[in-house]
Amino acid sequence: MKLKQMLIVICVVLISTFGCGQRQGDELRIGLIGPSINHLPLSFALESAVEADEGYRVTYFNSGWEVQEAIIAGKLDAAIMPFSYVHSAVAKGYPLKIVSFLERESDGLVSSLDVSSVADLHKARIAVLKASTVELLMDELAHETGIEYDAVYFRSPNEMLAALQSGDVAAAVAYVPVLQKLPDGFQVLHWFGDTHRNHPCCDITVNEKELTKSKTDSVIKLMARIEEILPRITMDNPELKHYAKTRYGLSDSVWKKR
Repeated sequence: MKLKQMLIVICVVLISTFGCGQRQGDELRIGLIGPSINHLPLSFALESAVEADEGYRVTYFNSGWEVQEAIIAGKLDAAIMPFSYVHSAVAKGYPLKIVSFLERESDGLVSSLDVSSVADLHKARIAVLKASTVELLMDELAHETGIEYDAVYFRSPNEMLAALQSGDVAAAVAYVPVLQKLPDGFQVLHWFGDTHRNHPCCDITVNEKELTKSKTDSVIKLMARIEEILPRITMDNPELKHYAKTRYGLSDSVWKKR
């Protein structure tokens, strides 16, 4: 009788341990760069999925570099990543794959009010994220406007804007909503979205090595959810407006502008 009771206890412990562990292991671990309005459709779709406990676990990072390091280390299954970071990781042999070109461009070149045009930045120090889409966009703008600039590299937008406010750089390339949090005395000289509206800034990327069958199914379900929710990504949707203002701290004027 005692042996039977002991076996029952052991079975209960095993089921509890491995059963719960498997459920946790089947969660799709997603990394987002936050805050960035670029991935608004994905964030909006994930909000309801996480609330419904559909097996998604979201972790926020400060920059694309941090996301890249986490996903190639196997700490994430999927992430929103600049395509340039994905390409560099794949070139080094890491098993990353882009599954969706999701975002629209919301990067801008910002400077103090003393700068009247892009031409004034000739030979100036400009902050960019190394090997990122913003560096590529800035290189193109410099070529088109005929200026040369001294690129100063940072790992996160917050570090870039701190350097801009301290006067260490004359301008910086960053994205909404970080740009909108600058104090008075700064301006956006150029919106890259005006010339690259369909530019795939950051993309939904997966680590193929980490994807089990259940996690692959979760990615497919997530993409279906995004497709379902896309018709609701409109400026006149009060639900989306409330989410954007709450999540990103956008004012009514900024919401109407972008």
